[in-house]
Amino acid sequence: MIQYVLWAVSFVSLWISLVWLNVIVLEPSVKRPTRRQGSLPRVTIALPCYNKQPFLAKTVQSLAALNYPRELLQIIIVDDCSTDKTFTEAKRLQRAYPQLNMSLIRHSCNQGKAGALNTALAHATGALFACLDADTRVHPDALRHHVSNFTDRHLGAVISQVKVDEPRKFYERLQRVEYIFSNFIRRLMSNLGTLALTPGVLSMYRTDVLAKVGRFAEGGLTEDLEIALRLRANGYKVQMEPRALTFTSVPQKWGALWRQRVRWYRGFVINHFRYRHLLFKQEQGLYGMFQMPLNILGIIMLLTTVLLVGYGNLSDLYELLYRSLTIKGYFINHVLDFPSLKELLLGQNVQIMIPLILCLMLGAYLVYLAHKRFQEGLLKHIHHVVLYFVVAPYVTTVHWLAALMHEALGTRRKW
Repeated sequence: MIQYVLWAVSFVSLWISLVWLNVIVLEPSVKRPTRRQGSLPRVTIALPCYNKQPFLAKTVQSLAALNYPRELLQIIIVDDCSTDKTFTEAKRLQRAYPQLNMSLIRHSCNQGKAGALNTALAHATGALFACLDADTRVHPDALRHHVSNFTDRHLGAVISQVKVDEPRKFYERLQRVEYIFSNFIRRLMSNLGTLALTPGVLSMYRTDVLAKVGRFAEGGLTEDLEIALRLRANGYKVQMEPRALTFTSVPQKWGALWRQRVRWYRGFVINHFRYRHLLFKQEQGLYGMFQMPLNILGIIMLLTTVLLVGYGNLSDLYELLYRSLTIKGYFINHVLDFPSLKELLLGQNVQIMIPLILCLMLGAYLVYLAHKRFQEGLLKHIHHVVLYFVVAPYVTTVHWLAALMHEALGTRRKW
């Protein structure tokens, strides 16, 4: 049973890899020119905050360094009833950067990130509305690159290239690999026209489009995914601007990473169920017929493969321990009995090994391309890359199982 499942998963993975390789080959090389000074629109940047005191200064400092006219910028910091000194720090920064048109709003009770964004949206005066997490810094030219995309009236949102900000610790370095590959996949989806995600790390929307489709959905967990799906449901596109660089802080400890990923995956379940009517909808083009089914299939494939392989490994371990305890000398003989190369090759299931090897080769090539496209050093971090792809499937599976359990139990949703 296990071998047939792995065989099927290998062939589906091989097909998906070939699809992405075709997208890479057909990737357009035309870059949009950066807008001239006189044609720049007014932009509102919203900073939703909840206990972000240690990070806020770096974020505001990067906004002060933006290569964008000050008179065309509106910055709104919304403190969502933080329990630390975030609001005090925001007031200090407002005094420290008088050149910025920066206003502060504080909620009297916690309303969640979507509520904070809606508060900022109610006070927005810009033609474009940007969401920026308060633990993020932006490249000085990021805003100019973003606004250059808004010449297409069917474009609802633009996202940035997100990098891990100065990764030093173990978990940060592993997430660096993940973010590089995520940027690569998002770029491919953008080129294919199937992108449906607007992360809080400098995603920019048309303000009038947000007014038309409705505000950010409150009460959920991932408003960035929900609003992107709502934009697609209303006929608007989402694009990635790879030249717009942003740098975000990521969890440094297991507990923080656990909470973040469980929240993300619960949001995935909630929003894909909410927008299930887009699945296989021809009007949605490749998103409805290819990308959305692939999103769901990918999770099913991951969970099925890891659980089956894990079960097989545990069964083998149990058999080894049982025989070692009941058969004299079994453990020593089994450990020291190394098969020859011929025996090793003959003992493999060719039906599984061939597609599996091809998938590994294509996967390695995609990882190489991801690092090359975003000018990230691969060889310098090769040990982190290998470790990530060995460990990530198991860790991600545990996060997914926890997320599904929390949703099944109806655990309270919070940011």
